[in-house]
Amino acid sequence: MENTSNSEIDHLNESHHEKFEIDASRGNQKEYFNSDELLNSQVSEHQSGGSTKAIQKESNVPYSRFTQYQKYGLVAQCAFTGFFSSIAGAIYYPALTIIENKFHITEEQANISIVVYFLFQGITPSIMGSMADTYGRRPIVITSVFVYCCACIGLACAQNYSQLIGLRCLQAAGIAPVIAINSGICGDYTTKKERGGYVGYVSGFVVIGFAFGSLIGAGLAATWSWRAIFWFLVIGSGTCLISTIIFLPETKRTIVGNGSITPRNYLNKAPALSIPTIRRSLHLDNPDYESLETMKKTKDVAILGILKNKQILILLTVAAIQYSCWTTHQAALTTVLSKKYHLGVTKIGLRYLPNGICSLLRLSMVGCGRYLNYSYKKEVLKYQNWLNAQKQQLLIDYNNDMQQVENKISNDPYYSFNICRARLRPGLVTLLLSNAGYIAYCWCIEVKAPLASILVTSGFGSLFSSCILTMATTLCVDVFPSLSSTASGCLNLFRCVTSAIFIACLDKMVKKMNYGGVFTFMGCLSISSSLLLLLVIKDGKRLAFENNVKY
Repeated sequence: MENTSNSEIDHLNESHHEKFEIDASRGNQKEYFNSDELLNSQVSEHQSGGSTKAIQKESNVPYSRFTQYQKYGLVAQCAFTGFFSSIAGAIYYPALTIIENKFHITEEQANISIVVYFLFQGITPSIMGSMADTYGRRPIVITSVFVYCCACIGLACAQNYSQLIGLRCLQAAGIAPVIAINSGICGDYTTKKERGGYVGYVSGFVVIGFAFGSLIGAGLAATWSWRAIFWFLVIGSGTCLISTIIFLPETKRTIVGNGSITPRNYLNKAPALSIPTIRRSLHLDNPDYESLETMKKTKDVAILGILKNKQILILLTVAAIQYSCWTTHQAALTTVLSKKYHLGVTKIGLRYLPNGICSLLRLSMVGCGRYLNYSYKKEVLKYQNWLNAQKQQLLIDYNNDMQQVENKISNDPYYSFNICRARLRPGLVTLLLSNAGYIAYCWCIEVKAPLASILVTSGFGSLFSSCILTMATTLCVDVFPSLSSTASGCLNLFRCVTSAIFIACLDKMVKKMNYGGVFTFMGCLSISSSLLLLLVIKDGKRLAFENNVKY
C-alpha cells in the first residue's frame, strides 16, 4: 500500500509540475513545464499575459529568440534612453540658483520648475504606457525621444520664466514614458527566473543619470552657462534617437511573439533586423507563429484595473514615499550647499559625487537585480518542497484521489506561490538603512556639521534608496505581464506625483520645521509605511492566485 501511495504521489508531482492550465483570461490553453528544470538555466518558461497559444515543450519553441548578447544589447539601448529621462531632473539642480537670478524669481518659483517636471513625468506614462501595450514599444519610444529632443532645444533658447515652465512640462511629457516602457521591454523577452537581473541592470544604469546628472550640470553651467545644460541634452538625446530608430526592435509579444515574427507596421520594424546574421538568429525567415499572443481584452481602463489590487496599491505608496525622500534630499542639497556653506556651482556639483559613487556600488551589489534572482530561486525551491509535503497530506485526506487533490491545489489560494515574498523580502532592510542615512543627513545640516559628514550621510542614504523601486517594478511586471508598461506607468505616476507634492511644499516646510524636522518627518513616514509591506507579503498568495501568477 505504501509503494502504491508513493507511486501515485510521484505521478501527481509529475502531473502538477509538467502541466498546468492557464485561466480564462489566457485562453484556457495548456502549457508545459518541468519542475526540476525550473531552477536550471536552460528552462524555457512561457509566462505572459493576454490570450496565448501554448508553447509546448516538445515543439522546442523558446520563450524568446533573442540571444544572450542581443538581450544585453536591448539592456544597453533601454538604459541609454532611460538615462536621458533620469538625468533631465538631476542635471537641472545645480542651475537653480543661477536661474533664480537670471529670471528674477524666488526660490519657491524655481522649485515650481521641478514640480511641474515631476507632475508630467508621473502622468504621461500612465497614458503612453497603455499605448505601448497596444501598439508596440518601438513607436512610442521613438516618439518620446523625439519630443524630448525638441523640448530641450526650446529650453536652451528660453527667454522668460513662462517659457521655461511650459517647455519643462513638454520635456517631461516627452521622455517620461520610456522608463515604464523599458520595464515592458524587459518583460517581453525575459522569464521570471531571469527578469530581476535584467530589470535591475536597466534600473541601475538609469540611476547613473540621477547620480551624476548634478555633477555634469554643474560643470556645464560653470564652464559655459545654464543653457549649455540643455544643449548637452539635445546632442545626447539626438544621438539616442538615431540609435533607437536603427537598432531598437519591437518586442511586444502580441506583435512579434518571441521575436521571430516580422511586424506588419513599418514603424515597428528596426532597420538592423535586415542584417543577415540577426535575421538568422531570430528565425525571421522561419517564424514561430505559435508564440504570438493575442491582446487581453479588459472591461476596465487598464490602469484602474491594476490599482484595484490593494497589495499593488500599498506597494506603490511605499515606493513613492521612499522616492520622495530621495528627490527632496537631492533638491535641498543644492540650496543647503549654496546658502549655508556658500559654495559655488562647480563645488556644488562635486559634492554630488558621493551620491554617484554610492549609486555605482548599488549597481554592482543590489541594483543589478542579482540578489532578486537569488531570492526568487530560493523561494521557488522552498515552495516546491512545501508543495510536495502538502500533496502527500492531501492524498491521505482524499484517499489517494489524485483528481480531487489537483482540483484542491488549483482552486485554493493557500497553495499558490507567494511571488510577493520572493520579490519584496529584502525591501524592509533597505528602506530602514536608507532612511536612517537621510535622518542623520538632515541633523548634520541642522547643526551645521562639517561638510564631509553631510556628504557621507547623503551617500549612505542614496546607496539603498532605489532598491525598493527595482523590486516594485519587477513585481509589477510579474503580476501584469501583458500590461507591463501600464503597470510600470502606475509606479511612475505614484512616485512622481508624490515627489512633486513634497518638493512644492519643501520651502514652506523648511521655514516651519527646519531641515532637521522636515527630513526626520519624511524618514519616519517612509519607515512607518514600509511596515505595510508585511501586509503585501502576507497576501502575496492571494495576489498570485487572482492574477494566475506561476513561478
